[in-house]
Amino acid sequence: MDYKHLVEVLLFASPEPLTQARFNHIIQDENMVELAPIIDELSNEYETSGKGLIIKKIGGGFQILSHGDYHIYIERMFKNTRKLQLSRPALEALSIIAYRQPVSKAEVESIRGVECGSVVNTLMERELITVKGRGKTVGRPLLFGTTQIFLESFGLENTADLPKLKELSELMGDNPDPVLFENDHATE
Repeated sequence: MDYKHLVEVLLFASPEPLTQARFNHIIQDENMVELAPIIDELSNEYETSGKGLIIKKIGGGFQILSHGDYHIYIERMFKNTRKLQLSRPALEALSIIAYRQPVSKAEVESIRGVECGSVVNTLMERELITVKGRGKTVGRPLLFGTTQIFLESFGLENTADLPKLKELSELMGDNPDPVLFENDHATE
């Protein structure tokens, strides 16, 4: 086994510092493998090759970090990312829109049974939904659908990856409201 490559992979994958004790537990090798010399060798390789990564001793262990010169770029990359937190009404409206798109606000309100203007605005502000066109009914209402950010936020490649009605029923242990799912691609 190439312990140097193993240590590098463990450093990369670990969200916390890799300690000698943790390393011993992971490799479960009867022969004691010293972590510090492996770290020194890796660290020297990183330094001499001019990589953007460094290995630092932190909290009794070792962690792979980005070189300080690149922090501004990492900060920019993550600047607009934030944890997606939605209220129950927002999740309900979003799921209706995701399964029934393109759908009007009036249709969402009809299914939910309450006014949804502020919820739809919130979903648009977070760029989870967007206007996909206009309906052909009286007043030509705006029709809403999900966005690329919605797909990324929920780890989907496309809306066909949304759970099907049967899968939801099994997960929920009951029968979801059939009105939500009628005439959509999720009905089997």
